[in-house]
Amino acid sequence: MRVLLFPVGSYGDVHPFIGIACELMRRGHQVRLHTSEHFRGLAEKAGVEFQPIDTIEEYQRIIKDPNIFHPLRGFGTIARNLILPWQRRHYEIISQAAATGDKDIVLVGTALSQGLQMAHEKLGLSLATVHLQPSVMWSDICPPRLVRHMPAGPGLPRWWNAGVYSLAQSIMVDPVLKGPTNTFRRELGLPPIARATQLFHSPQKVIGMFPAWYAPPQADWPANTVLTDFPLWDESELGDLDTEVQTFLDGGDRPIVFTPGSAMLNGHSFFAEATAACQLLGRRGILLTRFPEQLPPQLPSSVRHFSYVPLSQLLPRCAALVYHGGIGTLSQAIAAGIPHLIMPLSHDQPDNAERIERLGLGSTLYPHQFRARKIAEKLQHLLQSDETAAACREISARLANHQGVARTADEIERMLTCNSPAE
Repeated sequence: MRVLLFPVGSYGDVHPFIGIACELMRRGHQVRLHTSEHFRGLAEKAGVEFQPIDTIEEYQRIIKDPNIFHPLRGFGTIARNLILPWQRRHYEIISQAAATGDKDIVLVGTALSQGLQMAHEKLGLSLATVHLQPSVMWSDICPPRLVRHMPAGPGLPRWWNAGVYSLAQSIMVDPVLKGPTNTFRRELGLPPIARATQLFHSPQKVIGMFPAWYAPPQADWPANTVLTDFPLWDESELGDLDTEVQTFLDGGDRPIVFTPGSAMLNGHSFFAEATAACQLLGRRGILLTRFPEQLPPQLPSSVRHFSYVPLSQLLPRCAALVYHGGIGTLSQAIAAGIPHLIMPLSHDQPDNAERIERLGLGSTLYPHQFRARKIAEKLQHLLQSDETAAACREISARLANHQGVARTADEIERMLTCNSPAE
C-alpha cells in the first residue's frame, strides 16, 4: 500500500503525521510526506520520504502575517495563503502518483487539505481525513467554542446553533473559499459545492485523533467518524534530552514552562509577562520558542530560553505549562499530569481551553488579561489546588498506555478494503 500524507500547518500539525508515517513504514507500507519545505529536515531525520508543497520563504511569509492568530481574520489568512494555493498543488502531486495506474493509494490529510477531496472524487482514490482537534467537528447538539463569545452552545436549541454556524460560514468561510474552490472544481469537471465546509470531512473515513473522554462523540458528527487517541508524537524518539536542558532541570525546583506555539512570531508581550510572572512567584521558568528575537533583552538567571525541547521529555519534570492551547501541546501536558494555564487566541484554542477547564485541569486567561500579576495569581492557585492536582493525576493515567498513532495506522490500513469513492 502507498500512503500519501498531507499535513497542513505548524509543528503541532506535522508531528502527528510523522508519527503515523513511521508506524506505517514499520508495518511495511510505502509512505511519502507532503508538506512545507520547512519540515524537510524533520522528515529526513525521521527517515520519512518527503516532497515539499511550498518553499521555506512561503512558510516564513505565512507565519509572519500578524493576522494568522486573529480570532476573526485568522481563518481567512490561512485560507488565502495555505488552503487555496495548496488545493491545486495537492491535486497535481496526487495526479502524478495515480498516473502509474496504481489504485492501492490512500490519501490522508486534514480539513485544510482540500485538494485531496477533489482527487478522491476525480481519480477514485481512497481518502481519510484526520482531525487532530474536535473543534473542526461542528455539532448542533454540543457546538465547539470557535470564538470566545460565541452565541451557541450546549443546552441551546439545535435550530439556533445550526443558524449560528450557517451565519458564520456565510460571513467567514464561504466568501474566501467557495468561489475559488468552485472555479478549480469546474476545471476538473466536478460539481460545485454549496458550502466550503463540505470539504472538511472525507466521505469515506474521518479519524479523530483525540479520545472520547476529551470530546464525547455527537450524534450529528459525520457517520463515518472513528476516534483513536492523542498522537503524543514529538521528537523524543529522535534523540536524547539536550545536556543544557538536563543541567537546568537538575539545578533547582520544577520550573514553569511558557510557550505561545511553534508558529508564533509575535510573542514579545507573552514572554515579557511570563518572565515577570516568574519573578513575582519566585519560580524558575523555561521559555520555549524558535524565534529568540521575541524574548526580553535580559533574562534573570532563574529563567532560561530553549529553542525546542520534546515536551514528552520536558513536561514530566516541570510544575505547570502556560501556552496557547494548541492540541498537540495540550495532550503532552495532560500526559505529564501538570496544570494548564491557557492563553487562547483563535482556531481550535478557545475550544481546547474550555475543555481543559471542564476537566478541571487548568484555567484560561485571554490575551487582554495576560499580565504578569494575573498570570502569577492563576498559577499560584493551580499549583496549590489539591483538586487540580488530583484531576491531573487521574486523567494523566488514562494516557499511560496511549495507542493513538498505532490505532490511526490501523484505520488507514483498513482503507484498502474501501478504496472505491463514495457514491
